[in-house]
Amino acid sequence: MSEQEYCNSGDTFGVRLVNHVDDAVLPVGVHDFADAIGRCMLVDKTMFIADVLDYDASVVVCCRPEGFGKSMNLSMLRAFLERPAVGRSGQRLFADAQIWDANGGRYRDEYACYPVISLDFSGAGRRGPAVAGVVRDALSGECARLLALLEAPDLARDKVRHIERVARGVASADEVDSVLGVLIELLEIACDEQVVLLVDGYDAAWSRRASARDASDADPAELLDRALFDAIATARDSLRLTCLMGECPGPAEAALSLHCCSYCLTTPLSTWCDRWFGFSDAEAEALLNHAGREEYLDDAREWLEGYRFGRAYCSSPERVIGFLDRGCTAPVRADLYGYADCLSRVVAGWNLDRLSVLFDLLEAHGCVEVPLCLGTAEPDVSPDDSMWTALYLSGFLTTDMTEEPEHGDRLRALRLPNKELRQALRLVIVEWFECAAEDIRDVDAFRDGLCRGNEDTVRRALSRILGDAGIGETDPDKPLPYHLLLQGLCFGLPGYANPASRRKCGADRWDIQVFPTGAVFDIADTIGMLDERPLITINMMYDPGVDALGLELLAVQALLDIERDGIDEIRVPRPAIGRMRWGFGFDGQRVSVVCQRL
Repeated sequence: MSEQEYCNSGDTFGVRLVNHVDDAVLPVGVHDFADAIGRCMLVDKTMFIADVLDYDASVVVCCRPEGFGKSMNLSMLRAFLERPAVGRSGQRLFADAQIWDANGGRYRDEYACYPVISLDFSGAGRRGPAVAGVVRDALSGECARLLALLEAPDLARDKVRHIERVARGVASADEVDSVLGVLIELLEIACDEQVVLLVDGYDAAWSRRASARDASDADPAELLDRALFDAIATARDSLRLTCLMGECPGPAEAALSLHCCSYCLTTPLSTWCDRWFGFSDAEAEALLNHAGREEYLDDAREWLEGYRFGRAYCSSPERVIGFLDRGCTAPVRADLYGYADCLSRVVAGWNLDRLSVLFDLLEAHGCVEVPLCLGTAEPDVSPDDSMWTALYLSGFLTTDMTEEPEHGDRLRALRLPNKELRQALRLVIVEWFECAAEDIRDVDAFRDGLCRGNEDTVRRALSRILGDAGIGETDPDKPLPYHLLLQGLCFGLPGYANPASRRKCGADRWDIQVFPTGAVFDIADTIGMLDERPLITINMMYDPGVDALGLELLAVQALLDIERDGIDEIRVPRPAIGRMRWGFGFDGQRVSVVCQRL
């Protein structure tokens, strides 16, 4: 069987791969379906079109994290539904896709039938506060593109001139705000057909990166309401379909409800359309087989899989394609720093308490139980709950508890989906603690002294880090910040896995264990790694009322409690050689340290 036959031979591992050329490549950096189908190998997601056309609501809102195929699916809708400038389409892009013959071919009746308005507001997230410019550029571009369809003699000339002024970039702000409604009206008359409106990144103006007012003091929510949602509400039956793509459902829900528009909303919790965003295990396997890389399936699962949307588990298409494009090699630190920076932007400020939840997430089967605040009005939502919701909607966390998506107050266990995100979060932790120290050499000295059993080096470095990080200033009578500092500094120990803490076990358990590992992330994790690495067990005690001698005794008692409580009475796992015990004493200002090597 030829490659072309293989790609168009129907179900392969329960999926279909489609392309129109023999030497199809991966769609690296390609988000437009009409462009990709002519030269790239694609996973067939065309039944998304059927689901959208079959739904009763005239407005469909689809929310997924970045990298899960929103732009590709939206451009696929446009390629299927859009009426060409002259006559019907002569190129059947969908002849080999599932949609073409589905339900006896009935969806062909709507192929290439409608004038389509396609707006992309996703640039608002990259342009910062300049939302008005993004909206103006998107509307201006579409007016210019669709002018060729507005040559019918019976169109109102003043309205056509309105479109022309916006297309030329000389229209007033009020004309730009109202142009979408005028464009829908004229297209319906000129083409004698309903209009399809497709909007990518409708929620970008509400994102943290674009939430500030621009130079004209325009409020992004009000701007989008005037320019977009007013037109949707006014057009009503003039629109065959409106499809909005974004990450956050709240803005669309609020605006559409305010305008009394019926709509269908699909979030990552929803079962509707859950199959059409992301790559299933079978689809990833089919791509690997096509590339002759089937032996890397387990690696792809470990690094990339684990997201759940509705009833379906999947991987990010962007990450799977990137994995294939770099020869099925795991991402290195340089690949994930951008991922980690994006994660930090979503959070807009880590602190020790928030980082402690990341510690728990990185544990085996770690999770955080919070409500997912997806509704338009959540008055009792705490800032931290909103933060975890933002991380979920941005694709950094997922949940298996997708039942009853309408219940916003239900606690859901959020978890890390895969190894790639585990490494990205680990980088966030390592970088935060390195930045908390005024001199990063103090962090390096602490880690090196901890591995080598050098008490003086560890004490001096930790004393300086305590002052730099301001540990104990907000809660001077609580031991937790000191424990979290010790645990956070143990992330990134060369040749060691992430530290494990038992602070949640109760009874003042402030012990930490760090296990040597032979599995290092990349070459940076081997710098400073010792050939003989012991199992490291740390215990601490805290008493703000002790004198200098009492402080030393705290560290000694903490060390003795490791043996008394049998904390490290386990078989030392390979590649560990021996045990090293550390006792730390804190009084709110100073630290004492004692070490024992067995």
